[in-house]
Amino acid sequence: MRCEYPNCGAQEDILFYCRYCRGSFCLKHRDPEAHRCPAVEKQTQQPYAATGTPTNEEVIRQMAQNAMKMAQQAMGQQPQYQDPYAQADEETRRKLIEQRLKKSRGLLSFGSELVDILIGFTLIVLVFGFSQLIFNNNWWGFLISAILVATAFLPHEMAHKVVAQRRGQFARYILWTRGIIYTLFTLIFRIGLIVPGFVAIVPLSKQMDKKDLGMVALAGPAINAVIGAISLILGLLTHASFGILPLTGIFATPNIFILVAQFNGLIALFNCIPVWQLDGAKILKWDWKVFAAIVAINVAIVVPSFIFNPDFLAGVI
Repeated sequence: MRCEYPNCGAQEDILFYCRYCRGSFCLKHRDPEAHRCPAVEKQTQQPYAATGTPTNEEVIRQMAQNAMKMAQQAMGQQPQYQDPYAQADEETRRKLIEQRLKKSRGLLSFGSELVDILIGFTLIVLVFGFSQLIFNNNWWGFLISAILVATAFLPHEMAHKVVAQRRGQFARYILWTRGIIYTLFTLIFRIGLIVPGFVAIVPLSKQMDKKDLGMVALAGPAINAVIGAISLILGLLTHASFGILPLTGIFATPNIFILVAQFNGLIALFNCIPVWQLDGAKILKWDWKVFAAIVAINVAIVVPSFIFNPDFLAGVI
């Protein structure tokens, strides 16, 4: 998403929502003074300086305003200027943010969030199962693709959304135009990135700090770890060679539960790479111990699952 401050245009995964002018800005321009908020300027009747550097008079005036504001807050009074949209209910604010999100350059929505999720889900399934279905008439490989994506991709994205909402943020899955191009490239050439969309998070009731960002990022790999661990246990219990409840038929070789464990573990480990806008970068900035723990847990899932199914998807997809 792009910062709306003129001549900035910084691309950020998370923007800060100004409750006064309802704009979305990067970390540098998050404060009303930093983005020359027109709503604040109108209320205070004191325009910002024309240049980027404040004048001495403006600095003194701002210090006086801050002192008065602190005194009013200490006395239990309201600050000098109020949020002009404070009377709007939370649902109205969510709708306004969603409208801005849909209009953001580089993002794409086909209406409701559910439709966007289904499109993203379908694109990822096609990356893994399209060639098997079209060229090899392998419906089983396509079905396996759908199962793996449904048990890894959907829970991962929805975990981000749920945790962000519980921490007072607006969260919505939305398609990413450039990511769709990357995904289609991967579909055709069998190598590349698979990122048709992501959960966009916009501060609603409070600004997000490193802990908030880290916990939201952790939710994705954590849910993959839970699903992977449960699936690995079920895979051992239902293994065709030594399981106490062995599977039979097409779900037995390779064991569908071990496949799910492998896929979830790999998805989690990829997202834990501490680069770019991946989850790992945000988790590591928050707490390196949590980062090390979530990586270790998913490694502990992936390693034994590959011992019992070293071929992974070979022969299936």
